[in-house]
Amino acid sequence: MSCTIPLAKLDTLSRRLQESVQLRTHKYFRVAVPQALTGQSLVALVGEKGYAEDEAEAVHLATLLLQHGYLFPVIEPALTVRDDGTLYRLQRPYFWPSHATQTDNVEYAIYLNKRLLRNEQKHGLEEDEAESYNRFAELLGHMWGFITQQAEMQLKQQKEKKKADKVVYDSEERAFWRLRRPCHPDFLEQHVQKVDRRLRKATAQGYRNLVERLKFSLKTKPWLKALKASDTMVQWVDERVDYDPFLTVPQPSNPWITDDTNLWTLNTDTVEVPTERRVKRWGLSVQELVKDPIGRQVLETFLESEFSSENIRFWIAIQDLKYSPNDQIDHKTERIYEEFLAPGAPAQVNVDSRTLDQTLDCLQKATTASTRRHAFTHSEEHVFTLMAKDSYPRFVRSQIYKGVLSAAQQQGSRRLGWRNFIFNMGAAKKPQCKPAKTRDELHSQNLPKQLSSDSLPVRTAHAVSKQGCLLSLLCNKVGHEVLPQNLFFDPEFLGLNLEFLSYRM
Repeated sequence: MSCTIPLAKLDTLSRRLQESVQLRTHKYFRVAVPQALTGQSLVALVGEKGYAEDEAEAVHLATLLLQHGYLFPVIEPALTVRDDGTLYRLQRPYFWPSHATQTDNVEYAIYLNKRLLRNEQKHGLEEDEAESYNRFAELLGHMWGFITQQAEMQLKQQKEKKKADKVVYDSEERAFWRLRRPCHPDFLEQHVQKVDRRLRKATAQGYRNLVERLKFSLKTKPWLKALKASDTMVQWVDERVDYDPFLTVPQPSNPWITDDTNLWTLNTDTVEVPTERRVKRWGLSVQELVKDPIGRQVLETFLESEFSSENIRFWIAIQDLKYSPNDQIDHKTERIYEEFLAPGAPAQVNVDSRTLDQTLDCLQKATTASTRRHAFTHSEEHVFTLMAKDSYPRFVRSQIYKGVLSAAQQQGSRRLGWRNFIFNMGAAKKPQCKPAKTRDELHSQNLPKQLSSDSLPVRTAHAVSKQGCLLSLLCNKVGHEVLPQNLFFDPEFLGLNLEFLSYRM
């Protein structure tokens, strides 16, 4: 049973029973049983003192008292109270769970040793008690002399009592250790003294705080936010239902059911081309993107094309700092500051002055590795917010993301890798620059039909060669550096501006 049941109420009920109960000696097969009462009397008394509504509730309260050690059956051990002639005794307050301290192996060993010293069959050990005695003899061998001495002293004091008192005390002690013996589960898995939660008394200040909370609720209207939060949660579940292996069968199969590890192989961090489901998950949120190692690489490639890759590199460096050993914290902290935050840093991130001041203040106040580990928290949150609101929406619409998604959808492109697919658009689509047209050819296309190309000025071979070289250089420049998405210009379009470009050279 749970240890959260208020033992104080059971103590109060037990005191009422102790004060009003009438104990007498009963006969059980010609054996006198002193200081006992029947189950019928016990249930009636519990119903009266516990204000039970009916007999079933009274039996339940009596059973709780029995299971918590406030009373016990005299003849046969049981965990429920029976409303009949079964004899019960009320446990003395010394053995109540609220008064008795935590029991340990030494106290239980003294009790078992004391029973063996009596040399009577009725005081003999049961099978589980004998096993505990042998285990304690090995475990507590270094203090076994003290245990034996304590058992002899307690037995000597007990012999001075009257016979009826000795019988009652023996039954009370045995009932206590049957319920509270070490290394055996009971209703108090953790002692009540460790988990006691005292109720706070109501005070005027408490009511003032309650009024303030209610006023704040009227201003913020949390009931409206709860509706919005529930809608957001439903939307979140609907978006991710296809990625939950409990709700949607994964492809090719669930490794935990079919023993086929292809799913794990296709979703490793070093795979050449990620799966289509994995890439589509990047489009749900920026958190889904950055927690995937391949997703971080693709995002970094996109940010390099926008000349803002320092943001993702700064965020990755902070994540590495959080999980680094203590002996590397100082070195990595200094490197991050010099590379991303220091004045004139080679990859300085875009943070406002307030955030930078907070970060510098944290770095100055951090004296231990645990505090320096989280000194960049303000800057990290600021940079991540910028990526989430600015860079991530453009990434989802970019040709890089679409190229990776196309690579995941095309089975034949897996041998190329997602990088080659982005920059070359597959092996089957290799752009080739057309031979450069001369200036005369370009002008002849724009002449009226009645004019002949023979009447145009003749260009020298050197000028034609110069224009062709210019076109080739510009095509290569645009194709391989400025446009990583492979958006090559058509040389015919470039030829329209050759005259202007030739003068620029």
